Amino acid sequence: AVVSTQSTGRSGDIDPSIIIKLLQDEGYSSSEVSDILHNKSGLYGISGSSDSLTVEQGYTTGDPACTLAFNVFAYSAKKCLGAYSAVLNNAVDCVIFTGGIGENSPLLHSLVCDGFCPVSHDLYSRDRPVSDITAGDTARDTAGDTPRVLVVKTNEELAIARECVRLMR
Repeated sequence: AVVSTQSTGRSGDIDPSIIIKLLQDEGYSSSEVSDILHNKSGLYGISGSSDSLTVEQGYTTGDPACTLAFNVFAYSAKKCLGAYSAVLNNAVDCVIFTGGIGENSPLLHSLVCDGFCPVSHDLYSRDRPVSDITAGDTARDTAGDTPRVLVVKTNEELAIARECVRLMR
């Protein structure tokens, strides 16, 4: 299998025979297949939109394509988290949500963390609605041994600028 986490445009895990089918049987060129797998799959391929906010709004209003796309997206992230947790023998210190959808989607946080045994998600307690969670919030299970769940705001432009300044010195 071709293994990766799904994104707004990237396919995520697929059976490699799909690539062969597209090339040999459907007549796509290699650049067209690359474009499909990297830009026209994921949230976009299922829902018709690569805007995660639009897809999440569709999920909350019951749009079937958006609901499926968002659930598949969350499943892909949860599966990746589970795989890394298994490799680490469940010694996970922290789960971090970052980037556009990671920073701004409490729904995604909830879907990924719900039912994931080693991960605490008391960020989403009955006393605190999901909509109140913002970047910078952290949580730790009251038992004290489960991983923290963090929402970390990124500033890629600042990181790039700092690296440029460092390289110029």
